[in-house]
Amino acid sequence: MVEQEVISFLSELHVGILSIPRQDRAPHSTPVWYQYESDNTIWFLADPNSQKGKLLSVGSKLSFVVQSEDPPYKYVSIEGSVASVAPYDIESDLRPIARFYLGEEGGDEYVSQSGETTGNRYTIEINKLMSYGVES
Repeated sequence: MVEQEVISFLSELHVGILSIPRQDRAPHSTPVWYQYESDNTIWFLADPNSQKGKLLSVGSKLSFVVQSEDPPYKYVSIEGSVASVAPYDIESDLRPIARFYLGEEGGDEYVSQSGETTGNRYTIEINKLMSYGVES
């Protein structure tokens, strides 16, 4: 089980770095907004036609790093796999994550500017955690 300090850190406002293996190439790494949902999952949204969307499917292995930008430096590194992929809902997925990262007004503006954009919600099962500066 994940310790409370790690849960607290993952629940704070950080941009995560997602790394997805690719055959015969370096991993594809990209920053993503994410939400920690329980003691063994995180989720993020992505366009299924983006590079990350094309590389991810249920069962895909990946790594994910969350770090603090200011001293004292901390990070949590996650090894996980995609547990589910489903179309995201604007009101229950996109708006809450946009508000988390941009505030209520900024999040609502982001959603308005997104229009009828569609995408997927990727839920990641955490298989292994490593951390520095965060007790686990």
